[in-house]
Amino acid sequence: MDLINIILLSLIQGVTEFLPISSSAHLIIFSEIFNNPNQDITVDVFAHFGTLLAVVWYFRGELIKIMSTYKINDVNNLGNCLLIGTLPILFFGFFLRDFIEFNLRNQNVIVFSMIFFGILLLIFEYFRGSRTLDDLSWKDSFVLGLFQTLALIPGASRSALVIMGAFYLGFRSVDALKISFLLAMPTLVIIFFGENYLINFEYEIKISELFLVIFFSFVTALITIHYFLKLVNKIGLLPFVIYRFLLAGILIFI
Repeated sequence: MDLINIILLSLIQGVTEFLPISSSAHLIIFSEIFNNPNQDITVDVFAHFGTLLAVVWYFRGELIKIMSTYKINDVNNLGNCLLIGTLPILFFGFFLRDFIEFNLRNQNVIVFSMIFFGILLLIFEYFRGSRTLDDLSWKDSFVLGLFQTLALIPGASRSALVIMGAFYLGFRSVDALKISFLLAMPTLVIIFFGENYLINFEYEIKISELFLVIFFSFVTALITIHYFLKLVNKIGLLPFVIYRFLLAGILIFI
């Protein structure tokens, strides 16, 4: 894979990881445009690492607070809530990985998911309430974890599913986004080490290129997080739903 492709993939992952628009669909379009059906998984691994660093850096204040107030015996502690919310996708991802890889990772499923979950995202936005991050309980986290598990379906979008779950539970828009970002941290850690395990920690691109992947995905993810949080109350989620529909239409014709 040449340097331009590596940078473009890093930018795509950085932007799409935290927006409710599905990174899978964008990667398919990328592979079709650049005639690159076998994308290097090493780039994916370290692009995920770059986005992980971005969300950790952006929410470093919250992370410090989580660590300083962590109590292992307090099930409603935010740290424990995030761990509980990660358990469902860890469990189902482990047992369903091969089934999803060989049966669901195709263009038809992604197009359907883009449209179907886009409609649901619009519907669930009407359930949003006034709850804040401080109101999050372990039961909420488990429900959010179940929603997040549906993101194993290609084209669904992890961010979209967690935001939907938070709306269903009555959280405000900004807090739904914060929950989605915070829950991304343990999930991205699992993805990073899981993908590394699959490739036996053997990388097919240069170390200098790995740093470029991390840098570009980190910067674009950081910008995306900042402006998504800033704009969501002003524009809502309709623009992202429309974008999902347009992208699904493009996938139908390529």
